[in-house]
Amino acid sequence: MNHYTVPDTRPLAWLTLAPCKADPEAMFPTSFGPDVERAKSFCRRCTAIDSCLQWALETGQEHGVWGGLTEGERLTMARRAVRPISIDDYTGTPKTRASTGLTLLEVWEANTLPDGEHLLWTGPKVVNRPDSKVQITPNRLSFYLDRKHWPEGDTKRECKVPGCVKPTHLTDRRERAEEADLAVAM
Repeated sequence: MNHYTVPDTRPLAWLTLAPCKADPEAMFPTSFGPDVERAKSFCRRCTAIDSCLQWALETGQEHGVWGGLTEGERLTMARRAVRPISIDDYTGTPKTRASTGLTLLEVWEANTLPDGEHLLWTGPKVVNRPDSKVQITPNRLSFYLDRKHWPEGDTKRECKVPGCVKPTHLTDRRERAEEADLAVAM
């Protein structure tokens, strides 16, 4: 089955360069995990990744991995506020790791977008702490700004919405242990 059904009116010269042409079925994984990672491995070595992602976003591709992003990741992008799309935001290249000179609160406010009962992160994968070269994830940043202390261990999202950084939807290892102790005590 050929999943590359595209209108003839749109020139797709970049598609001839794509290494995924060797196994187009791999770009439409039926399960998450290794299948998605295999598809993304094609994208990581592709010189046409930017064009591919841009085309998928412009044409609203609902299935498969395009430009290194799954359908869920592209949907999250579509829900974001209008801003220039840069593949650097998803690969963590030096451009997004550069210090912005903003406070952590300013970075958080500039990169979050309300979405119903959730708060979606629209910025890069990591943020530089202004006082050091340490990079932090959006979940840890949100946790810190809400509770005024850094999380212990990993932060986990209690809701199932990808990209949600609403502080009340996040817990750290200590909070999860306290909840487990309370459940045992009852």
